[in-house]
Amino acid sequence: MEEYPVGDRYDGFHLECSCGAVMGITHISEREIEAVASQILERNVEPVIRLRLRRDILGQKEPGGKLLSIRRAVDRSRNIGILRDERSADGGWGAFHSASPAPGKKIVSTEAGVRRALALGLEKSHPVLRQARAYILDMLQGKEEYPDYNEKNDRWPTGRRLFLASTLALIDPANTVLDKDRKLWREIALRTFQSGRYSADDEDNAHRELTGASVKNSYLVINNRYALNILGSAKELLPRHIERLLVQWLFGRPDGIGYLETSLGRPPSAGNPGQLDRWFSSLELLSNSFPSWIEYGKGAIDWIWGRRGDNGYWDFGPRSRNSIFLPLSDNWRAGVNRQIDWTLRALLLLHKYCVACRCNKGK
Repeated sequence: MEEYPVGDRYDGFHLECSCGAVMGITHISEREIEAVASQILERNVEPVIRLRLRRDILGQKEPGGKLLSIRRAVDRSRNIGILRDERSADGGWGAFHSASPAPGKKIVSTEAGVRRALALGLEKSHPVLRQARAYILDMLQGKEEYPDYNEKNDRWPTGRRLFLASTLALIDPANTVLDKDRKLWREIALRTFQSGRYSADDEDNAHRELTGASVKNSYLVINNRYALNILGSAKELLPRHIERLLVQWLFGRPDGIGYLETSLGRPPSAGNPGQLDRWFSSLELLSNSFPSWIEYGKGAIDWIWGRRGDNGYWDFGPRSRNSIFLPLSDNWRAGVNRQIDWTLRALLLLHKYCVACRCNKGK
């Protein structure tokens, strides 16, 4: 298995960006990423691919015209049809957090439904996400019952609120309902890393005072994906030195981000689609709002770029059975669809890295 350096070995690392980054032996630029996107758009690819390439890679934002017609085509796609057909009248997809789908259903929970909708390019104004947002707000405000089993322990009130707020943050990160959650998890992070490193005792003490929960070795430890979604929902919510300590700690953990459970500090092993999917998901989560990911994620980006095929595309093999992100195309019967889906996923991450490097250089 190949390895790349993580943790303290990146201290003092300097980025060199013209329109991208220089990373070890790998040279990558936004222009080259955009060229791959444009090359794919010359093919007869499915609407979801067209939408995400044009909007998220090439930065096309026009409210009407070509993007509008692509959005309408996305709405008619099989994958969006599944989301729409399996949705309940309340706007959710059965269980909220627990993966317990009804027989014959593909969407295993409301959390999964929201993440799937976003992967397929839907925006918060789309009826599917608009109704999911209203349903989550109703639960947060006590107007709707939480559908999952209520655990009988001191962690559950905090955990339930965390699952709801984190999922709302994915749809509508600017929503002011999240202000109390941002304030809480910011304070927990400040206290957890106040010594200059992660302290389980300081974290446990913070929770005992602020939430009443006992968290040691539980799902509430601050590496969990839900707390990270909240901490990443507002720009510069954490002081930069605390954010950097958090990201450094995450990259040094053997099991990475909670609920994804794969090391950020080494590339996934071959032949393990589940691990590969969780590794990509971990990097995607951090790439959204944690500036230090460009420092500690350098090796990961280098590894991804180095696996581009001779035809210019990426192909990491079969998808995980539990993947929320893939497939993006309606089917993979045509092998090229798998390559294009994986290529889009790689391009999205590479593009975020280049943009973050360029913005960071100006600071």
